[in-house]
Amino acid sequence: MFIFGGHHNPQSRLNDAWYFKFKDLEWSRIGEHQDNTSNQESNCGAPAPRANMGACIYNGKIYIFGGHGGLNYQRIAFNDLYTFDLETEAWEKLSYANTAPDGRGGHSVFASDEKVYIYGGWNSEQQYNNILIFDLEKKEWSDPDIYNEIHRWNHCSVLVEAIPTWKFFIFGGECAEYNEGNPRAFGEYVNSSCFLDLGTVKWTTYASDKDLYPEMPCPREYAAMAYDPRDSKLIVYGGWNNGWFNDLYSLTVSKIVGPSYAITSSDPCLGQLSGNVPLTIKGQGFKDASIKVLFTCGNKPVDNVGKMTIEVPGQFVSENELTCLTPNFEQFGPKEAVLQLSIANADLTTTWITFQYFLNTRANKSLAYGPGLLRDACPGAPVEFVIQARNDLGENRISGRDKWQVRVRKINSAEEAEENAPEELDAEGNPIPKRKVFAQEESVHCEIIDRDDGCYDCKYQIDEECEARVEILFFNDKEEWVQVRGSPYRASFSNAAKPADNLMHGAIMDRQIKKELERIHLHLQDVKKETFTKDKDMKDVKVLLGVKEHVDNTTKNTDKITLEID
Repeated sequence: MFIFGGHHNPQSRLNDAWYFKFKDLEWSRIGEHQDNTSNQESNCGAPAPRANMGACIYNGKIYIFGGHGGLNYQRIAFNDLYTFDLETEAWEKLSYANTAPDGRGGHSVFASDEKVYIYGGWNSEQQYNNILIFDLEKKEWSDPDIYNEIHRWNHCSVLVEAIPTWKFFIFGGECAEYNEGNPRAFGEYVNSSCFLDLGTVKWTTYASDKDLYPEMPCPREYAAMAYDPRDSKLIVYGGWNNGWFNDLYSLTVSKIVGPSYAITSSDPCLGQLSGNVPLTIKGQGFKDASIKVLFTCGNKPVDNVGKMTIEVPGQFVSENELTCLTPNFEQFGPKEAVLQLSIANADLTTTWITFQYFLNTRANKSLAYGPGLLRDACPGAPVEFVIQARNDLGENRISGRDKWQVRVRKINSAEEAEENAPEELDAEGNPIPKRKVFAQEESVHCEIIDRDDGCYDCKYQIDEECEARVEILFFNDKEEWVQVRGSPYRASFSNAAKPADNLMHGAIMDRQIKKELERIHLHLQDVKKETFTKDKDMKDVKVLLGVKEHVDNTTKNTDKITLEID
């Protein structure tokens, strides 16, 4: 334990330094420090005598800022910053590259990420509730406008390592509101608590309501605070309020600090309602122990597993990565879920991420379109088409990662003959399935590019005039490959076509769209003509049967007509 300075009596302050060795239970003066009870300058470069300064340890050095005191009979509010190297036992006064902040005492100091932070404090003119930052690399001060609710000084504090961002806790102290220039009066002792999140740089008040925390300490200043990482507890001892205390209090802050691990992201961040989606989870502090991944319906994290939470096992990969399979979420529907972790049966993470469930992609709702599925494409140039994934409701999917398979095969003359051969019957008079043999060299590779928006760009190339059979299959939630709506397609290639015709915005698509619009228009006219009853003799049975036949045909071909419109 390191001790520097402090009050000797109401008239004098100290500037010597001491170690206390816990192993030996012995005090020892550091280096050439000597007794100095008369407010004199140090003989080894230490700061001037002072009390109420703030200090912290960082990277093997003690940092001391400010305090009240001075040489002889001075009464100064210091704004200097000193370091004490624990290895060399040497003092150094740091120089500033810009204007120093106001001097003060009763503040707190902590350090992180090559920066020293100053909070609160007071001097003879005013009190403070802001955070000041000194950049150790640039040697510059900054005031980032991080303000707490109340001004306070003589509070106790501790910086706690937490994942993913550290937390700075404070308790108690003295508080008063007065205008600059007016004589400083005694403040009011407080017993409120708050913490600063170094990631969001926002203050949060906690455990300060007497009704919710009836056992909270009474208001006080000059208390001491420590943190017990094993039980995630703040420990507060003693303090002053018109008399010295020797009581001891503890407060569990596990819901603020969280466990020694955290979750930060997942890939993907959404998946099908039936679950079984491989998930890669990123974070910090993962261990190869019992890992539980919790999916809770809604947008708020939980403290315990409840009816709205589904738990699945996780697999350890590294300190920063683990994997799992998403659970079936059909009992809740296509909703948002919150992901949290528990490792080795410890607390759930206070950090959390969201995961969006969506309705499953369905092959019988999805479709494909483009010149690669039509007639008269250009051989010797890549030809394109698009797969549009759709869900149970026939809605276009807006994310990717579905599994598709495209089989493109050139149809040779032997195959044509086989397909066009007359139907054969077996001995019992049943049709014999036609034999389909595709030579290995007739298969054509098709590239599938996931746009991650529900569309998949497909591209293949055939180098000669021929017919082609294009099958599009989807790997569904039952782990089966099934044909997409409209598959298989029959494409053809002609030397009369141009390479530009093979593009999605080429001539083939223009012709097809015009052709389909005209055909649908004629079909609608025909249906209207044949089913319009106003000018028909509805007493004539033949007329009624004709109307019924057209209605039945339209109903029978609904899926085909809908596909063509889509």
